[in-house]
Amino acid sequence: MTEKVSALISKVTVNSPVFQNEVFSPTLINYFFGKNGTGKSTIAKLISKPEATEWSPEFSPEDYEFQVYNEEFIQENIQSYGNIPGVFTITKQNATVKATIDKKSADLKILSDKRTAIGRKITEDNNQLESILNTLVVALWEKSEATRKMYPATQTGFTTNKKKFVAELMKHKPGSVDEDAVKELYVLAYGEGGRHYEELKSAAASTIPSTSLLGKTIVSSSHTTFSDFLNALNATAWVNQGHREYQHAAGKKCPYCQQDLPDSFEDDLASCFDEQYKKEMAQLHEFIQAYRAALNDIYSVLNGNAKSNFACDQLAAYTTEFELFMEKAKANVAQLEKKWNDPALVVELDDLSTYLHDLNELAEQINQKIRQNNAILADIPTKQKECTNMVWTLMATICQADIAVYQSENDRIRAEILRLQGEQEKAENDIGTLNDEIAQLNKQTVNTTAAKDSINALIKSSGFQGFSLREKPGAQYVYQLVREDGTIAKGLSEGERHFIAFLYFYHMVMGSQSDEGKMKDKIVVIDDPVSSMDSSALFTVASLVREMIAVCYNNYELTEEENVDDHIRQIFCLTHNPFFFKEIVYNRIAAYECVSVYEIKKQANNRSVIDKCEQDSPRVGDGKINRNPVVNTYEALWREYRTSEDPVALMNVSRRILEYYFLQMCGYSNGNIRSDLMETHRSAFETRLPDGTVDHTRYDIVDAMVSVLDVGALSFNDGLYFDASSVDPSLLKDAFRQVFDVLNQMQHYKMMMQEN
Repeated sequence: MTEKVSALISKVTVNSPVFQNEVFSPTLINYFFGKNGTGKSTIAKLISKPEATEWSPEFSPEDYEFQVYNEEFIQENIQSYGNIPGVFTITKQNATVKATIDKKSADLKILSDKRTAIGRKITEDNNQLESILNTLVVALWEKSEATRKMYPATQTGFTTNKKKFVAELMKHKPGSVDEDAVKELYVLAYGEGGRHYEELKSAAASTIPSTSLLGKTIVSSSHTTFSDFLNALNATAWVNQGHREYQHAAGKKCPYCQQDLPDSFEDDLASCFDEQYKKEMAQLHEFIQAYRAALNDIYSVLNGNAKSNFACDQLAAYTTEFELFMEKAKANVAQLEKKWNDPALVVELDDLSTYLHDLNELAEQINQKIRQNNAILADIPTKQKECTNMVWTLMATICQADIAVYQSENDRIRAEILRLQGEQEKAENDIGTLNDEIAQLNKQTVNTTAAKDSINALIKSSGFQGFSLREKPGAQYVYQLVREDGTIAKGLSEGERHFIAFLYFYHMVMGSQSDEGKMKDKIVVIDDPVSSMDSSALFTVASLVREMIAVCYNNYELTEEENVDDHIRQIFCLTHNPFFFKEIVYNRIAAYECVSVYEIKKQANNRSVIDKCEQDSPRVGDGKINRNPVVNTYEALWREYRTSEDPVALMNVSRRILEYYFLQMCGYSNGNIRSDLMETHRSAFETRLPDGTVDHTRYDIVDAMVSVLDVGALSFNDGLYFDASSVDPSLLKDAFRQVFDVLNQMQHYKMMMQEN
């Protein structure tokens, strides 16, 4: 399938109150047809705006000049008819200088191509940098996923943007990191509900008293009738215990048999125990009280420790050990109870110091964590930063192999880019030098007179009377629009004003407003140039537009013609006038590869759309062809010819009919038809008068009619300057009829003239 040729501007996006995200991809030559109010002027303005356009990668907007014809152009350039900036045209007066310019221009083209190639390679290398970076980003994002999810609080600001994450990761060097330490620090630095904790207290085993009484029997050696009786019963301890515990509650009765005790009972009982017994029992009682008090103090400490809210693994072990200690303590107390109740009994207590030693060691381990916790709480920002750096270091270590490969390739490509940039800079300097040299040479070969003369000739040939351009006296490179009496021409009609503006625009495009010549290639935008113009002016403008299009077309298919120019690198033509549209597209619309046709349509919602006008070729396998949105105007040309009596309009429509019919339909070449008419059949258009002289009027008319068929890309044929306004319309029609007669096409002529 045939593809469109890429151009400087590769894409245009149109957004405005009229258009909603309308996008088109232009090629070299672009035609737009749309009725008034559809948004043509909006499109014309946006084409030159960087925010609405995308360029092909190998081109830079800074290297090209926009030339836009619209109402703003008219206002800016034709607002003062007495001070119009001159347009410079390169002349051929100095052949030597011109040859030097051509040589330097060729060198400039080579350098420009080299610069473009270097720029393209730099772009490719930059794209490669982007590609390897994207590959790295994917790899590092995947490899770091588990770590990132484990420590999310350390990744604030890097959780969604992968490239930002990788850029940060590459700032950190790999290193040895204790992952367990990271976990603990993360909990402390970023854990919820962080608080200060009191340290656990130590329990001193030295506070627990000891005594030898537990290992000996405590008995009385007293001998009384009552003591002997109790000893015989082995009930001394039993009676003594009952007396101690119940004497106050029982009163004067025996707590066991409830009989009244004798008045001498207290004395009798006391006589059962000697002084040593009483002393040892008193010591035992004191010991038991001290032992219980020590255990109570230790319990208070240990129980307080066990109730700590500080969460750590060692606290559970501490609680278990505390419970074991209490079991042993309770068992010891029970042994003391036995000893007290039966002093003669020998008992042994468990050594509680071992358990207290273990508990104190666990308490110290817990305290270490508490102190760490409290230290962190005292400086949370610092600890969070420390934890975050540890996590990044951990991820850098995990990803270091991938980063190393990337950095090696990245360094290689950047070194290549640096080398290319050096070459690019040298090319830029050389281009600048050549441009300066060419500019100085161009100053020797440019003037404004040629452009002024050409504009005046076009004004006259198009039927406009009473005004012309002249160079302003006493000012260099300035035009004035003047009347025949030399006064500044004011009060021009809208059509005249638009016509003058377009002639000025045309010469700006084909020349320059600088005496240094054309320094940049151009992108041309033409917005509805024939507004308020009559048919004669329209024909002239159409011819000039086609000439500019021909220059642009040379960028696609350069002819062998000498001095062919291609400085118009892209062109956009917009109009609402169907006749003008047909005039400018007819000879280029078939070039599908480099020509695009668009129709702008207003929809019911008051939005406009841009439709690309193309269709399948009737030839199978030929792909797409352009479609003309305007109906065929050939019949319209003949209709205008049949009804017109305006000599200028007749001349213009005659030229167009000859173009359509003999070139497009009959297959004549430009040179052939001119040769047949003006040389082979010259006599048919000449009339010998009675006095022997020859009347060349019809010859001149036909010569002017066919001259437009032989216009080159860089010149405007003198035939367009033929002044038809003074010629009798009947003579014009007679000459036109004779062309068909001489070329044996009268049958077609009569058919189109609707003659029998």
